[in-house]
Amino acid sequence: MTISLHSCRICKTEDNHSTFIAYEMMFGTREKFEYFQCNTCDCLQITDIPKNLSEYYPPKYYAHTPSEITTQGRNWLIRFLQKQRCRTAIFGKYYKLNNLLKLIVDLPTSLHERVNEGLLIKEIINTAGLKNFDEPILDVGCGIYSQWLANLESIGFTRLLGADPIIMGDQQYGQVKIVASELSDVVGKFSLITLHHSLEHIPDQEATLQQIEQHLLPDGVCLIRIPIVSSFVWEKYGTNWVEFDPPRHLYLHSLKSLKLLASKTGLEVFDIKHDTTAFEFYGSEMYARGIPLTDKNSPWINKNSSLFTEEEMDDFKILANKINLSGEAGRAAFFLRKILA
Repeated sequence: MTISLHSCRICKTEDNHSTFIAYEMMFGTREKFEYFQCNTCDCLQITDIPKNLSEYYPPKYYAHTPSEITTQGRNWLIRFLQKQRCRTAIFGKYYKLNNLLKLIVDLPTSLHERVNEGLLIKEIINTAGLKNFDEPILDVGCGIYSQWLANLESIGFTRLLGADPIIMGDQQYGQVKIVASELSDVVGKFSLITLHHSLEHIPDQEATLQQIEQHLLPDGVCLIRIPIVSSFVWEKYGTNWVEFDPPRHLYLHSLKSLKLLASKTGLEVFDIKHDTTAFEFYGSEMYARGIPLTDKNSPWINKNSSLFTEEEMDDFKILANKINLSGEAGRAAFFLRKILA
């Protein structure tokens, strides 16, 4: 760590901030990049944003990889009946009908799944205050396939849109449409806008949140899930923290800097939930040992990995749960809404 003069892009503080050198380790190129951490808002950010960012998202990058569509294998009648059951489970409607239907069909498993092993889907829906299946939902920076939107479709939601400027072309599966587009070019307003680990990749943070504020309906909610530097894992691993991910992660916000950014764009944080997983520990341990995340023996890509013992993996899960409960996790979900005049 050294000290040098930089201007923070979040709070605009120009000062001698702490600087760090981090290395690209997802693919193991070990290319080095400089970051600095603002003395005022604590945001950790890349010193110089690469002009060729697209080069760091090669075809093998996970956002370009399709996944299995969750609604496959269910006929229309089963899906229809499960949707009616979900009306009760999510919105508290039609209890008498539900008592009959539960003898015929189970609730879809997706209702109880977690988004990227983090928050429960039902927890997001309830915190966002969604009232029916017809409310419009937008997922920003979702890649060519959004498991989150696919799960929402399997539950019964119908107005589902994803947007990502780095994908090769538009995609469509069922009720879900993904457009190769910047947020600024998306048409419409939404009840819920989600950014599942995408905000940290976007160069202009303030303009992005301004666009979110403009795309939200008056009572709409935005969910931003990001890695946060206000965490035990950053303190423990430093530049070996797997969430550093240079140069793709341009910003690693603190709790303070994200709240500041929101307030500057007419938004306020009304709830924060921590949702880190064992990944944060085993990935950081890999980097500390000089092992790329995409190594053939990485637990991230190989379920039969022998890199860590079963006991070690269990310990990582226990640690993740512990820091989630203490509020020291390196991943957090911020729920935002418009600041009412």
